[in-house]
Amino acid sequence: MTRDVGMGYACCLIASVAYAVNLLPVKKYETGDGIFFTFAMSLGILMVGLAMGLNQHDPFGFEPLAALGGVIFTMGNLLCPLVIQLIGLGLGLTIWDLSNMLMGWFTGRFGLFGVDQEISERPLFNYIGLALACVSLVFMYLAAHFDTKPKEVESQNLEGAEDLERTTSVADLKDERQSPMRMVMGTSLAMLAGVLFGATFDLPQDLLQGQFGENHSSYALDYVFSHFLGIFVSAAASLLVYIIVRRRRSYAPLNLVLPAMCSGVIWALGTVAWFQANAEVGFSVTYPFNNSVPSILALLIGFCCFGELATSKSRCFALIGVMIRLPGVALIALSRL
Repeated sequence: MTRDVGMGYACCLIASVAYAVNLLPVKKYETGDGIFFTFAMSLGILMVGLAMGLNQHDPFGFEPLAALGGVIFTMGNLLCPLVIQLIGLGLGLTIWDLSNMLMGWFTGRFGLFGVDQEISERPLFNYIGLALACVSLVFMYLAAHFDTKPKEVESQNLEGAEDLERTTSVADLKDERQSPMRMVMGTSLAMLAGVLFGATFDLPQDLLQGQFGENHSSYALDYVFSHFLGIFVSAAASLLVYIIVRRRRSYAPLNLVLPAMCSGVIWALGTVAWFQANAEVGFSVTYPFNNSVPSILALLIGFCCFGELATSKSRCFALIGVMIRLPGVALIALSRL
């Protein structure tokens, strides 16, 4: 199959922009434990999937293994709220981004799980770029950790000293008992979520490359409908189980549906681009690239539009992270040229 590297990088950029902005529609909404949000988001994903299914070479042709890849993604997505509860968003995001990036990169670079091994024209560039992307994640986490809003600090200072001291002492004792186990569980689940995210394209790629026979399409976008249908069905099944177990305690606000669907549509468009990018430049480029650029764009959007990075420490760490990540992305791109 002839590859178009330029098309691959263009698709990476489209995916990166989509992933950087896809959560903006729900930024002002409370997503709760994430189960209902995941389902509502999957409705938007399904809409894009139906449009892609109508335009594939065999309209609405269904590939069960590609759908299983969508189920794998949903499993990872459902773990994220639990990870956030255990160890927080900043650390959780850093860990699952790292394991996601490494899982995808190793799969393509060494030909794991049936995916063809990818030979880079400049392998050293690819290795150094990946290493820089990994190191930059640490500084991105520190930027989020030190991003304490002035209002939050002010409200803490208004509390009585005696009450604050008593509350802190109780919290510290509680943290000493729970923190190690919570950290181990949260870190393990974050790594598992990242591994699942990193494996979500494996089965569609195997089908594309003929690992399960030659009677499957050689066009990457022909697997999008099945993949997205797998995401929707697994998200719907998860919601059903959730409602049966939680009943009236279920968190399912109807005002979240439309914003979550918009988020799903944007995410799905980015993922369509990622499907094509995988076919053109391979996992060893797309995973480091698409796990690096979105966070840079998200930082810029948060800083310019939402008053994030409010402290000098957070801005300093964010700047260092970006300065490390940009040459890493450039080296990853150059490794396939």
